[in-house]
Amino acid sequence: MKKRIIAERYASALLAVAKKGGEMEKVLDELLFLKRLLVENPALKRFLESPHITQEDKVKLIRKSLSPVLARTSINFLLLLGKKYRLPYLSEIVEEYQRLYDAEMAIQRTDVITVYPLDDNTAETLRNRIERFMKKDVKLCFYVDHRILGGVIIKTPNLIIDGSIRRQLRDLSQAIAALKV
Repeated sequence: MKKRIIAERYASALLAVAKKGGEMEKVLDELLFLKRLLVENPALKRFLESPHITQEDKVKLIRKSLSPVLARTSINFLLLLGKKYRLPYLSEIVEEYQRLYDAEMAIQRTDVITVYPLDDNTAETLRNRIERFMKKDVKLCFYVDHRILGGVIIKTPNLIIDGSIRRQLRDLSQAIAALKV
């Protein structure tokens, strides 16, 4: 609960600053870069989140290593998080910023679950059909799950379309079980 509240506050403040500066998408890209960087470098993540390392050392690292690759808004935001002891919440803040960005840009995040990865043509066709159906832009996030056996599952925050073979077999099994012999 505390993490969510902190993430909402900082992400909404950052979005307001980025919107004012006309760099919402750039900030999003840089935040996603930071999130990947921390996942790929667990030692860096431990360093930034450690209560045993002084804030001054963390600020020095941010200035020295990230200033050349990140814009001023993102650097200032990281420095603020460091100063306020909020660096451990960076992943949650990035996720919340992305959610707020998508809402601001009227983009619907949609999860697509298939047995095998889709080729680019199929993914683009599916995206176009989902956009026509929902009447808004969508951002597809693809996942592979061999348990669905085949077909596709499409999930949005308020709609699930389950066209998986697994669900169809379950429905058929229930229909057969319901038959009176």
